[in-house]
Amino acid sequence: MNAFANPHYDEALKHATAAAQAGDSTKIIEHTLPALEHTMAGALTAKGLTRTHAQEATKALETALDLAKNKKAEDASASVKSAVEHLKVANKK
Repeated sequence: MNAFANPHYDEALKHATAAAQAGDSTKIIEHTLPALEHTMAGALTAKGLTRTHAQEATKALETALDLAKNKKAEDASASVKSAVEHLKVANKK
């Protein structure tokens, strides 16, 4: 955990990573929802580059949810992986 980062991003990363590894739509949804909640909570106080990456992660997680709800697990996983990369950058402050 980065002492200067928002703790919401740590939780978001944990859930998003689990979602990316889940493999089936139900599990992707199960982990993406809390990842999205924590990402959005962290974005509330984020600034600059951190905010930009939090916003991109939010978009990717929302896309992943839509894809998973439509049983497109492979595409949803790819979207969650994109969110994970954005969250890693957002969490580097």
